[in-house]
Amino acid sequence: MARKTTKKKSNKRDPERDARNKRIAIVSAVLIGAAGVFIGGSMGIGKLDEQAASFVAPGDLPIVIHWPMTPAGESWMPIQEREQIQLLLNRAVDGGTALSVSPLKEAGLALAGTGWINALPTVNWNAAGEIEVHADWRIPAAAVRVGNREIIIDWDRHVLPLDYGIGESLQFYFVNADANLPAIGKQWVGMDLQDGIELLRLLQTSNLLEQIEGCDLGQGENSGIIEIITNSNSRIVWGAGPGKERPGEKSAGIKIDRLRALQDSTSRIDGRYNFVDISGADITVDD
Repeated sequence: MARKTTKKKSNKRDPERDARNKRIAIVSAVLIGAAGVFIGGSMGIGKLDEQAASFVAPGDLPIVIHWPMTPAGESWMPIQEREQIQLLLNRAVDGGTALSVSPLKEAGLALAGTGWINALPTVNWNAAGEIEVHADWRIPAAAVRVGNREIIIDWDRHVLPLDYGIGESLQFYFVNADANLPAIGKQWVGMDLQDGIELLRLLQTSNLLEQIEGCDLGQGENSGIIEIITNSNSRIVWGAGPGKERPGEKSAGIKIDRLRALQDSTSRIDGRYNFVDISGADITVDD
């Protein structure tokens, strides 16, 4: 009976085959379980992912961060902040294993600690073997002046990792906030600041911010009685926060109408006066 001969296998590596295996490993790992991993969720990695990861050579793990964008398609975040976050995440995943869950977790926790995002980000491996990061970014709303600094907060009063000298932030600002400055990422408590933010929203939607620099939230017995500060340094007494009017105080709608009437008649919301009170039964002014 004739014997079947077998050809001895060569141990020589085939670069083309290795490259193909690497591509297969990446796609398999993503499809099998790496894609869509949420930091803080169930993050066990299976045998198939471990086997797929073994095909990928160790080294720097590429990170793609989806930055917050303007309607024009440009990121509004300062370039130095983006560079710092990118560096922070690069350091967080340094030494991690490609296609494993560990660098995903480290990247997510690092970004969550910056104060820039709400909740934990979504971090996953994509088909190109990159770590991809999506987040709910906090949007700067205004500055709160504390001493000789302007601290930037978002619309929910979370402190962002941005502060400037007085007048350097170019943001709408608040002065005389009751509560002390919290840590970065924490919410700034205090009904006065909350009312100030609501007034800022109202003035913005009413297209009345062009001549307004900021708001004084009041001190002592006047705490909570908001005064609008114009770009000519005039003061306009608004009163309590929108929807929280005190006895004898006009509604927010009437106050907005009064600002528009002053603007229509004088081209200035302050009527070209140094002091205007629009909160009561009648408008009172002082040169």
